[in-house]
Amino acid sequence: MENDKKIWKKMYILWLGLLLAALLMFYNNQPIFKDYAEKSTAYTVREASQEGVQYACFEIVNAKIGESCSLAAEDFSLAECIKYFQAEIIFTETAGSVTNYYLYSPVIRRTKTLRGEKINLHVAFDNGRVVMGSPLIYGGY
Repeated sequence: MENDKKIWKKMYILWLGLLLAALLMFYNNQPIFKDYAEKSTAYTVREASQEGVQYACFEIVNAKIGESCSLAAEDFSLAECIKYFQAEIIFTETAGSVTNYYLYSPVIRRTKTLRGEKINLHVAFDNGRVVMGSPLIYGGY
């Protein structure tokens, strides 16, 4: 009888620990662009992306290394984005019809170093479409 109580106590502590770990993992991997698009692309260690899936547990558990979303340019304001993320433009470049803004935001944790500068927000404008990525846009846009 006493052994049964010890086993149940250990099981309770184990489950409580797992629940706490899951909650912390979820809290630390909230979708960055939830206020910009219903669906985002999550970049994980295992796969290049999960194109067009709604943000879910898959992205949290599979080591998300970044995410991106796409929206119409008329629904987007770079000034509002900068204000929302408390970001600053680090540099801008244009390649063909695409204008890229590379920003740093103190509210986004993941960063990449580009041209010796920390970057964690990438915004690309192309023919009426905007793609946002963090820390960068991986893949085509």
